Amino acid sequence: MKTITSGLLAIMLLFTVSGCQDMLETDSSRVVFDDKYQLDDPDNPFYAISGILSKLQQIGDRYVLLGELRGDLMEATPGAPVSLQEINNFQVSAGNEYTSRRDYYDIINNCNYVLQRLDTSQVVRNEKIILRDYAEVKTIRAWTYFQLGQIFGKAAYFTEPINNLEASLKQYPEIQLDALVELLIEDLKPYSGLPAIDYSRTPSPFISANLLLGDLYLYLNNYEEAALRYYNEIMESRVIISNSYSSRWGSATFESLSYLHPNAYMNESLAQIQYSMDPKEFHSQLVRFTFNDKPFVVPAKKYVDFMSSSGYFYSDSYTAPITGYREADLRGYVSEKALQYGDAFFLLNSQAGNLIENEMYVIYKFIYPSYSTVGSDPQNALLSEEGILAYLRTIPIYRNPHLYLRFAEAVNRSGKPTLAFAVLKYGLNAANINDAKKVNPAETGVYNFLSSDFDGNIPMASRGRGQGISVDTTVFVIPKFPDSDNPRQDSILWVEERILEELSAETSFEGNRFFDLLRISRHRDNHPEFMANKVAAKYDNPEAMKARLGDINKWFLP
Repeated sequence: MKTITSGLLAIMLLFTVSGCQDMLETDSSRVVFDDKYQLDDPDNPFYAISGILSKLQQIGDRYVLLGELRGDLMEATPGAPVSLQEINNFQVSAGNEYTSRRDYYDIINNCNYVLQRLDTSQVVRNEKIILRDYAEVKTIRAWTYFQLGQIFGKAAYFTEPINNLEASLKQYPEIQLDALVELLIEDLKPYSGLPAIDYSRTPSPFISANLLLGDLYLYLNNYEEAALRYYNEIMESRVIISNSYSSRWGSATFESLSYLHPNAYMNESLAQIQYSMDPKEFHSQLVRFTFNDKPFVVPAKKYVDFMSSSGYFYSDSYTAPITGYREADLRGYVSEKALQYGDAFFLLNSQAGNLIENEMYVIYKFIYPSYSTVGSDPQNALLSEEGILAYLRTIPIYRNPHLYLRFAEAVNRSGKPTLAFAVLKYGLNAANINDAKKVNPAETGVYNFLSSDFDGNIPMASRGRGQGISVDTTVFVIPKFPDSDNPRQDSILWVEERILEELSAETSFEGNRFFDLLRISRHRDNHPEFMANKVAAKYDNPEAMKARLGDINKWFLP
């Protein structure tokens, strides 16, 4: 364990998350209310919303596991619970614990109760001060419905509070996912232009209406509306891809390293599920499930191989010539002189200690934002041997990379492949967008990044593949497709593949992969074959899995 210990302890000390006020707990699935009671005090909505946000804790781990095990980056181990193996194999039985919908509908029902009681007519200094809280609750409810739809393919839709969920849900017909998304869009549209909520408060607001509307429109292949929502969010919140969160080699001889990308997991959150700092309280189990001598879920070999084979381009700056090449994206895993680098996964081997018999890759990503203290976990000898108790305080739902990559996905599909590719290769700022060699002038349209706030916006792919990626002219470039009957469409498809790859590098294991594959597959003429082919590649018998996943109904839990 000595190889692991020094680096791990340093990480634990460096990345310990500071504490914040614990959120209110609401355990009952029933709601009890007085018709005379109104939430008309500006402080009351805060506490009501805090209670709703605390209920999101119950579905945090499920968000990650159901979003990744059905994708192509993560897989369940033979030692994992049967429930996780069933999900990984798309053979989920009716008794599987993850088929329970209760916690999702509990969140929705609490939202309905608060929405019914919020008095949005309250005005202070010509502002309806509670209207923003009303919009936030509607957004939480819509996000929860969207999760239900993407997990089960359908959901019972109701907007009034129910006294008893189990007894009353049967009265509401289940709506298929596409129809559900259309309802959610119509419900949220009136609130997307409201002033921003105060994100400095504790707990911070969950997710903005713009972000969620962008995702909903993108799911329905309404690319221009999606791009506009993402663009508005970038502009209003001045979101950038920062140079401060890049990992890169220090020289063309690859002997020194600047290892900063792990900071992105803590400092780029646009939406997150928060947990208590107290290890005795309810919190995420993702560290135990992943960074363990007997993990339940691990990186898929296909993903490990992909990250190891990605090209790295060394350059002294974003405009200097490339002076060194090698393989391995630093956001994955790379070994150099007996040292391991990379923040997505980690190689355990017998030389590191006596805990394992054969080397294996484990997911390392949840260690960085975790809270650590002295203690032990009887179910995790990998950390307990060192007297460390590590657990997550937050699960990110949306980070800066999601926003830029989904913006790229939307503008690419709306016919702007060079603008989309600039997100990956150059960075969106005035200098790059106005360079006709980088972005086709006909594609900029309403999207400009002229403000100096965006001058430091760097290319997404450079954060693990080197600054030289922006000056590379042979590998990471859009092909010409000289023999194609429709080169523009081929360019869009090629860029979309690069966006999907970049999503895997920047947002791996965070709960997005199934939803990314489902959404992008829906852009394609060969849906669901496209999705089935991507996921099937991680299995020992890909052809058998392709046949199973050719039926779109297999993608959703019963």
